[in-house]
Amino acid sequence: MKGNYVDVHDNQEVNLYVDKAEVQVDNATILPESADTTKKEETPSDKQKKGNKDKGGRPKRAGQNINKAFIYDAGSQTNVRLQLFYKGLIALGWIDAATDFRDFWSLFAAKETNSRVVWKGGVSTLAELFRELVTRKKLVRLPKGETLWVMVNARFWDNKGNVEFGNNRLRGTRAPIEAKDTIDMLIRVMNPEVSVELLKKTAQSQR
Repeated sequence: MKGNYVDVHDNQEVNLYVDKAEVQVDNATILPESADTTKKEETPSDKQKKGNKDKGGRPKRAGQNINKAFIYDAGSQTNVRLQLFYKGLIALGWIDAATDFRDFWSLFAAKETNSRVVWKGGVSTLAELFRELVTRKKLVRLPKGETLWVMVNARFWDNKGNVEFGNNRLRGTRAPIEAKDTIDMLIRVMNPEVSVELLKKTAQSQR
């Protein structure tokens, strides 16, 4: 798949092309660095509305509950690039369009979080994406004392929505050749050293 990205400047329109899917971010609302992503406390009526939804029960975690986030810091470009990364994953169908951006943002905010995002793509794609982001390109860092697969497992559900992938399952995956170009595109979006002007030229040449 081909993919390219252009940056956001004030009120300019931004297009992120993923194969034939086009994502437009008009007058993008970017969360400030100090944005509070803490979930509001539920009232008794809120809990009642959830009803049987929670009775199915998300499985209890074995061992310690991981409430840490990945660390992504691209300076002044951090929030813009995270928003484009989020839009790209939605366009690809790798996360659901209903995924709240604040929940997604909190996965990379270096703060305590209990947010998880349902991953709708293949487990090997998820694993390879984070191998690239964390281990190879070092664009995203791990919180102190945590390992890659513990963190990926803690921040993403599989496509059933309430089931963990498991560390061993993630670790045992192989790179999906068919997703290589798409993953490379997403890595470029997250890489602050990739020139915005170069990305714009690439986008224009591939239209």
